[in-house]
Parts: sequence; structure tokens; C-alpha cells
Amino acid sequence: MNQTTLAQRREFYRRHLQGETFQEIADNSGVSRGCVRFWFRRQRNGGTCENQYDRDSPGLLSSFDPLVRYAILHMKLAHPRWGPERIHYKLTKRRSCRGLQLPHPSSIGRYVHQWSRFHRPKPKVIKRSRPKPVKAVHQRWQIDFKTNIRQENGEKLTLHTLVDEYSGACLDAQLLPKETVNKRRARVTWREAQKTLRCGFSAWGTLPQSVQTDSESTLVGRAGLDFPTDFTLWLRGLGVEHTIIRTGICTDNSEVERGHRTVNDYAVFGQEKRTLAELQFMLRQAVQELTFELPSRAKKCKGRPPTKAYPALLSTPQPYQLEKELVHFDMKRIDAYLALFQWRRKVCKNGRIQLGGHRCRYWVGREYAYQYVLINFDPDDRHLVFFSENNPEQEICRLPIKALSVHDLIGIKDPEVTVVPQQLPLFPDVLRG
Repeated sequence: MNQTTLAQRREFYRRHLQGETFQEIADNSGVSRGCVRFWFRRQRNGGTCENQYDRDSPGLLSSFDPLVRYAILHMKLAHPRWGPERIHYKLTKRRSCRGLQLPHPSSIGRYVHQWSRFHRPKPKVIKRSRPKPVKAVHQRWQIDFKTNIRQENGEKLTLHTLVDEYSGACLDAQLLPKETVNKRRARVTWREAQKTLRCGFSAWGTLPQSVQTDSESTLVGRAGLDFPTDFTLWLRGLGVEHTIIRTGICTDNSEVERGHRTVNDYAVFGQEKRTLAELQFMLRQAVQELTFELPSRAKKCKGRPPTKAYPALLSTPQPYQLEKELVHFDMKRIDAYLALFQWRRKVCKNGRIQLGGHRCRYWVGREYAYQYVLINFDPDDRHLVFFSENNPEQEICRLPIKALSVHDLIGIKDPEVTVVPQQLPLFPDVLRG
């Protein structure tokens, strides 16, 4: 916003005396309401319309030796990813800065942040619409995770909860130890989510039409990466749609969020002394009681257990058996899904691009370094087809897609061997009746 002139400030005073409001004057003049009010009150109280600043601001870190400011900028330019703490540490080791007063890391951060070249780009936010309401049981299942459940021995567990959205019935719940990936504790891996869903599919003997998750990066990918994740493709191979809620709006997943609280309070909270096996047995029993025996507080259940209020929960609209997952799984569904996309990538200096997981790098040639290419998927031969963005009709090359076999998605080596059953039906006695 440009600085107001002396004539404008006098005009603010005159117009307000004639009855115009501060907001009306501000909207008409293209300034803020606070600006109009400030200059009116200054003149009303006998002040002038001129600025009373004697000198310009000395700038950040002006009280420190110029050599310190030079060293900070020199290190930041040489190492753009260094943070304020790292720069402060290097200043203490720098011979030319010995004996000089050094700024706090937070002051160093503010100092370098005044230049836009040091601003990190904000992550791209994908805008999604609210999922459409469901109209039947098994139409959409919700899955979510409660992390950092601490046992008495210090181990941390993650609670996976699976809920049918239409009935609100808790379909399954699993407690899994928190895995360590690259010496860091991962929040949730897609293999863990796959295991929980397989248990739910096996327990109820059916596949839902859709599985809904939040924006967990291991399940939907990082913002800005438009290639489907292995989790999404595995569901697609089973004929199940992957639905994602709006970012940061947990009410879209309200049924499973409520299920978290219920099963955690019912079976886990206060039992931290027990082993993982004991907790899982109690959790399994709690899910059976909540689904088949105890009255539900859901409005549509009218005080009945979910399976009594919704007998269709025991039906199997899309039958599923864990040991026959390969029969349900169809790679043609995945190929047809990938054929709908077109990806745009920049070629690195070595002539490579990355598409998909960290192992999926493709070489298109050094002559295309620093250029953008367009990529399509050909389902006929399962190859990626690369085109130059400058000439979309020019086909650069065709390369077989990587890390997208049955083994990669299901987790078995021989497609002719059936999956070994991992869990019996969750509620065998009830389902027999």
C-alpha cells in the first residue's frame, strides 16, 4: 500500500467532519480504516499531517559487528538449507568472529528471512470437496489411526480403527507397535493400514465400495505429488475406491473419530501394564461386544446393537477371502486407472526424472536436461510414454513402469501362490448363527 499524501490526510479530516464514516472514506480512498482514523485523530488533537520519523530504521542486527552480518549471509548463500541454529553454531567456530557478540538463533532467522530468496516455498494445498453422503452399509468404510499410545514399559503403540460410515458400527480395531523407519518412528505405514483392512475384509467376508482416509502422507502421498500411492493402487486392484477427506477437517471422518474414543476408553485406557497380546485380545472382545451385544447410542440404532439395527452388516455384497485375494485382485483395473493421468516432470541434469516411489527413476537422456516432459501410461504394454513439453507430438522414449507388480502391491513373490490366511473371522460364533 502506497504512503498517503498530505492532501489526502487533510481530506480524511474534512470528509469525516462532514459526516462520512471512517470505513466509507477508506473504501473510497483505497486505504485501511485504521489509516483514516489515525490521521483524523492526529489533526483533531492539534497535530500535523506530516510524518514525524527522524530517521529510517537501522535494520535487523544493526547493533552487531558488520563482520557478523557478513558471515551469516555468506554461510546462508553457500548452504541455503542451513537453519538459524546451524548458522549460530558455525559462527561460534568461525575464527573471524571470535570475541564478537553473536545474535540469538531466532534473530538470525529473522535477519535472513527479510530476503525472499531464502523463503521456502509453501507446500501445495490440494483442495478437495466434502465426500458425498452414503446411503447403505458397506458403501464406505472409514479408517483412522491414534498414535503414541504409551505402555508402562515405554513402548508406543498405534490404534487402527475401522468403522462402517452408514451404521457407525466398529468393524475392527488393531493395536500395532510403532515401526522405526530410517531411525525415525513412522506415524503409520501403508503396509500397516493394508494389514488392518485385510483383517476387516476377512472378518466380515466382504469388500466395501470405498475406503475413506484422511490426508496421511503415507496413504495419499505428499502434497504436489500427483502419482497414486501404492495404497490407492492396491485398493483399486481390489475394485475399492480410495476416498480422501478435506485437509484439516476431521468432521468428515466423524464416525471413525468417535470410534477411536469408544474403543480406546473401552479396552485400552488404564490397561497400560498389559502386554500387546493381552491388549489386542481385550480390544477384539470389545469390538465384538460393541457391534453385536451392547446398545448403540447412534440415533438410527434406537438403543439396539448395530447388527440388530442394520442386519445388512452381515451380508457380503462383494465377497472376499484372504487366501483368495489374488482372485479378487485385477491389475487391469490399475492399468485403466493410470491411463487416465498425465504427469509433468522436470528432467534433472543427469537426464533422469522420478515418478512414483523413491526407487522409480527413469532415464530419458541428457539432451533433455532441465526441460519438462509429459508422461502418459500405455495399458497395452504397461509402459510409460515420454513426450517433450515443447513438442507434445514428439515421443522421446517408452520405458516399462517400475515397482508396480502384483508382488509390489500385495506383498507376495509368486502370483500363482495364494495368500496365506493370517486371521480367522473376527466373530465366528455370531456369523454362524
